[in-house]
Amino acid sequence: MRIALLLALAENPDAAGEKLTFRRFAGRSVLAHQIDAVLAMGCESVICLASGLSQDLLSCQHHAEAGGAKFHTIDSSRRLASMTTAQDEVFVIADGLLPEASLLVSSLSDRAKILTFPAEVAVTKGFERLDGTRAWAGAMRIWGSAVERLSDLPADADAASSLLRIALQTGTPTAPLDPAVLAEGRWSLKDSYAERAEREKLWVASHIQPASFAAPGTAIAERMGARLARDFIGGAMQRSPWFLAAGAGVFAGVASMLGYPMVAMGLAGLMVFGERIGGVFERLIQAGSPSTKGFSLSKIWRLATDAMIIALCAVSMPEDTGPADSGLFRLFLPLMLIALLRLGERIGRPKWRETYADRISLIALLLPAVLFGQLQLVIPVFSLLVLASFFFKPFFLEAPETPE
Repeated sequence: MRIALLLALAENPDAAGEKLTFRRFAGRSVLAHQIDAVLAMGCESVICLASGLSQDLLSCQHHAEAGGAKFHTIDSSRRLASMTTAQDEVFVIADGLLPEASLLVSSLSDRAKILTFPAEVAVTKGFERLDGTRAWAGAMRIWGSAVERLSDLPADADAASSLLRIALQTGTPTAPLDPAVLAEGRWSLKDSYAERAEREKLWVASHIQPASFAAPGTAIAERMGARLARDFIGGAMQRSPWFLAAGAGVFAGVASMLGYPMVAMGLAGLMVFGERIGGVFERLIQAGSPSTKGFSLSKIWRLATDAMIIALCAVSMPEDTGPADSGLFRLFLPLMLIALLRLGERIGRPKWRETYADRISLIALLLPAVLFGQLQLVIPVFSLLVLASFFFKPFFLEAPETPE
């Protein structure tokens, strides 16, 4: 069995009363990021050495269990010996270590080893010295037989340091890491708030590629979401974009029923804007976290926003649209427009799929038509333009030739 040993004992020098491993990064604690990494390595059990329970620790327990792992909290290193067997593989991560998850996984994926850095660059950054030339990088993969030897040591012995010495004595090989990852901020132990903030900015940018300005509405919303995410994710405001979208959608429906189509369409635009920001938040919450994969709130909201646009367009059209006027006719026009846009999203050229999907810009273009009561003319024109774009190579993928 694969077991992860994580520690939550060291105090954060930058925040009195806070544990080093509970400092925040991208909306979650460092311990939560460590849990994501060990889950990705296939650990079935997570053991956390901590002094007492806290809300942060309980949140991490729920996070690990949601990812399919058992979570145990212990307060003494001696208890570790009774929770492992000699055949278990144990992944030990130092207290407060914040590595790039993919780098940690790839570095420990093949065999038992102790990761190291050159001492001259790592010791000054808080890493433990092994000898004159090497420092422990804060992560290792060892066999459970090494953990069993902790029972021979005093109860207050440092678990990570003790296991490190035992692993070295039993011949566990060392594996050097490229020291460049320290300079790049991809691996840190006791970083300052400013260093962590800069790394957080880069981390968000690496997981979010905002839409191009070929889809201006989506591009603006997603860039705003990427900036707000660094402050909101992990806190009470994490779900605020969805509340904004839901509230705007409800009021849009009310305004439409009260006979204010312009207000209703504007609120629908606010609804889509909130949904796009929420989509950015959702992607960052799920980034690297096996426990949150699968369910997508964004997909449901996209269907809801399209239904809202269709309904508002139908209700906002004048009733005297000619001999063909009927509720079904007014519903058919926006339904056809949305269907064509959806088709463009699926089979248009990748460069332009974001343009077809940009509902914020669509609503902005429809607002003047709502104001002047010309939706019944403007929507067919837009539909024809979308349809025509399918026949131009810059926008639309050519169908593959059928072999004879």
